[in-house]
Amino acid sequence: MTSESLESPESPDDLYLASSQEEVVSARPIMTGDVFGEITIPGLPERGAALVLTHPCSMRVDGVRLASRLLMGRVKEAPEIPLHRWSSGHYKVMPLPGLLGGHYIASFEEIGLVESEEVLSTERLACLTPYGANLLQQRLVWYLTRFLAPTHRLSEVTEAVFEEADLCEEWVSRSVATGSDVNEAAALFHEWIRDEDSGGVTRQSLLAEPQRRAGLRRDMRRHLVS
Repeated sequence: MTSESLESPESPDDLYLASSQEEVVSARPIMTGDVFGEITIPGLPERGAALVLTHPCSMRVDGVRLASRLLMGRVKEAPEIPLHRWSSGHYKVMPLPGLLGGHYIASFEEIGLVESEEVLSTERLACLTPYGANLLQQRLVWYLTRFLAPTHRLSEVTEAVFEEADLCEEWVSRSVATGSDVNEAAALFHEWIRDEDSGGVTRQSLLAEPQRRAGLRRDMRRHLVS
């Protein structure tokens, strides 16, 4: 990328942790870029698929519970936007090539605040990778301000949150596989990740240090089998 162009992925596969409902891991916490089906966005005439636009650092009131409402944008089928065209146009949308086996966009002109209860009760169709979510945020910031925010800078303030989501997904998936309730497993994870050591440092705070993350994941796996 140059200093004056928006980024694009090398492949549509770079965008998705899951590009269809069959690939979605239900244990994963809701994150920026998740696509849900049949959502009502206030002010828009019809129900339909929608994508979470709320920033990952703002979507939970206490690090655990979702905020009462999430900003979402309408997702709809559209002609394919070639990857090399992302940097020079289509600024009002986030292209979603390969989503659900087709070509879709998330519109920045068709957005609104959706009750979190509705989101939680609706099927999740897809999840973006951290890079995909950063590309989404870059395009949204550009649409709103014409300020170019490099994805590596966006990643600096979100990577710990995505790392925590990965850990939570693994914890809950492993726990459910051994017979635990999904909600109870998630609650236990949040207790564990927020526990303080003798110095008052929480495991969660260690996620801000990339060199500590591998050790934290190791400790989590040991805890789960203890």
